[in-house]
Amino acid sequence: MSKEFKIGLIALISGATLYFGFNFLKGIDFLSTTTTYHVMYENVDGLTKSNPVVINGLSVGKVSDIKLLQSRENLILVELTITDDIVLGDSAVAELKDLDILGGKAIVLQTGDISKPLNPGDTLNAYVDRGLAEYLDSVQPITNNLSITISRINEILLGLQGSGEKINITISELNTTLGQVNGIIENNKQEWSRTLTASRELIENVNDQVEKLDPILTNTNRVLDSLANLEISQTLVNVNGMLKQVTELLSEIDNGEGTLGKLANNDSLYNNLNKLLVDLDQLTIHFNQYPRDFLKPLGRKHDKLEGIDGSNP
Repeated sequence: MSKEFKIGLIALISGATLYFGFNFLKGIDFLSTTTTYHVMYENVDGLTKSNPVVINGLSVGKVSDIKLLQSRENLILVELTITDDIVLGDSAVAELKDLDILGGKAIVLQTGDISKPLNPGDTLNAYVDRGLAEYLDSVQPITNNLSITISRINEILLGLQGSGEKINITISELNTTLGQVNGIIENNKQEWSRTLTASRELIENVNDQVEKLDPILTNTNRVLDSLANLEISQTLVNVNGMLKQVTELLSEIDNGEGTLGKLANNDSLYNNLNKLLVDLDQLTIHFNQYPRDFLKPLGRKHDKLEGIDGSNP
């Protein structure tokens, strides 16, 4: 065996080992049988042969071929080779997405309902994950608002130019005012202390007076309790009885019953009393003018007195 043959054999074995080892590290087992499926995309976005086919993060195959179908409006047919122990349902989805942040592509499979399995060579449902582009589209409104906000902040900062000196003057004046207030408080510390002492004494006196009022309030409560315990109901019954009697008396007077009723309702009694008073008045006048008619021993006894009825003697 020549030296050249040995070198060639070693190179061939090394190349085969490197090829199979590289594919083994990518998750391809050459000792197992595979099944082929197809997927059609409008855009594969940098997908190449040998890119992995993944289910839940586990590599189960690879992209074995990519073809451009010009007769089908430039659709791209992707051939997937996966291990034959993987069962895919008729609703299985082959999602083309970024495998890492460096832009590596992969086909991520969703097996779907495996109770209705696909046959080898069938076409899977296709889906393309836009990845960072979709994220940027969703972030675009936020960036626009952020740009507007930054512009407004710049306008505000431009408007505040030259205001720093005014702010410093205002702060200086505020410090001066606070210093003056502190000086006033320091100079009147004793006055504040006396005022607080007097306020404390006043509060203590008020508390003492309140404590003195407690017995008075207690006695007041007792008086109120005593009044509450009086037989007020019986008293009210007696008052009602008296009011009833007064009402009956006034009713009798109004009806002309009794002496007061007759006096109040009979005019003749009033007229007689009035005439009696007139006669008594005339008698008194006559007695005053002619006393001898009453005091004379041998005065007239049967004749009518003068002046009683206005007749002459």
